[in-house]
Amino acid sequence: MSRRRRDCAQSGWMAVGAVLAIILTVAAAPLPHAWKNWQYSRPIEIPAAEAPRLAAVIVPVELFRRTGNWPRDLRVIDDLGGEAPYIVQTREGSTDIVSLPITLRENSFAPGEYTQMVLDLGEKTRFHNALEIQTPEQDFIEWVSVEASDDAHLWRIVQTRAPFFRFQKDGLRGTQTVSYSENNARYLRVHILDGAKQFRATGASVLYKTVTPPESIPVDVTFAPSVPPSTGISAWTADFGAAGIPTSTLRFEVAAPAEFIRSVDISTSDDNQEWRYLARGEIYRYRQAEAAQEQLSVSVSPYGGVHGRYWRVEIANGNDAPLERVAMHVAMAPRHIFFKQEPGRTYRLIYGQSRAEAPQYDLARRLDANQVEAAVPAVVGPEEENSDYSDPRPWTEKNGYFLWVVLGIAVLLLGYSAIQSLRRSSAESASGG
Repeated sequence: MSRRRRDCAQSGWMAVGAVLAIILTVAAAPLPHAWKNWQYSRPIEIPAAEAPRLAAVIVPVELFRRTGNWPRDLRVIDDLGGEAPYIVQTREGSTDIVSLPITLRENSFAPGEYTQMVLDLGEKTRFHNALEIQTPEQDFIEWVSVEASDDAHLWRIVQTRAPFFRFQKDGLRGTQTVSYSENNARYLRVHILDGAKQFRATGASVLYKTVTPPESIPVDVTFAPSVPPSTGISAWTADFGAAGIPTSTLRFEVAAPAEFIRSVDISTSDDNQEWRYLARGEIYRYRQAEAAQEQLSVSVSPYGGVHGRYWRVEIANGNDAPLERVAMHVAMAPRHIFFKQEPGRTYRLIYGQSRAEAPQYDLARRLDANQVEAAVPAVVGPEEENSDYSDPRPWTEKNGYFLWVVLGIAVLLLGYSAIQSLRRSSAESASGG
């Protein structure tokens, strides 16, 4: 090899070494000594501030698999090691419902056609877009159409066909609320489309519903089929990699064109052995005439504490055939962290402290909605491991094997002592004889 080639090769290896050194430095950077018990951190990338202001970052999903102590161990610190107060918010969506006063003008039956109700909302009514039908019936499925009128003579269709059902014996709450096109008509004409008999409708409530959809991000997890606990059940399990991931929704994909109404049970476990109830819901997809209805998600909220590491999902099939090619997708409401950014300072998230207690700040009491809305968005960088990390657990807990060694030695000593006692007893018996 020529000298020039050797020099080029040497320069190349030096460059690679420099890059590796930088990568290793980034991957294992020390935190200030006061935070030696925190194992991980992530830089917060944010433009420099000329004056104090509120900043906001979204907690990465991967962080929840690292912490194991969310949200007690989460901190925001600056480059001097100072702790920055913060608040955590979610945008999980909401439904605002206003019930409007009505007068039931008619409750009649047209044999072979429908049960009819005519509702009067009064001369000056506000806009409305849903109604809830009241009935003592417990097990039924019907279809409902809704018409609106300003004078009770000229009618316009605002809902062609919507489902209305409940199966109490199967634990299916169903839906007794029918949505329709928003309007401010004085009169509503409701048809329950069953001509065989009059449906027992005892009244109705007219509503104005405002729905704010929840913010959602996916959680990467795979469900695998598992052995069902009983017949008539399809079951799946998943390992989330850590406990405490704050999931909010489980969404199903079911191969078309299957039509079904099934109840869903979700359980959670810390060890994949002992299970506890987490959530219950219904999924359905069916068509009758030209109308189709579909609901393929179940809301999930903490029950009796945080979610466990393992999930089990069960679909009750009864005597129906199991659903084919079922896939499940988990989502969570992202956690937004708001903190005060000071001029000249840089910041990072730190986490991974199993003994940390939840911090208490008064920042939430000092902020209003306008300040939160105006927060400067920031981005969380890649994870770094604290090279000076010191495990906060007691020595005996970190070295659990030591207790087993001590116990083993104690058992051996007791055994040895028992054998010696037996030998002495035997010797004394022999000499006495």
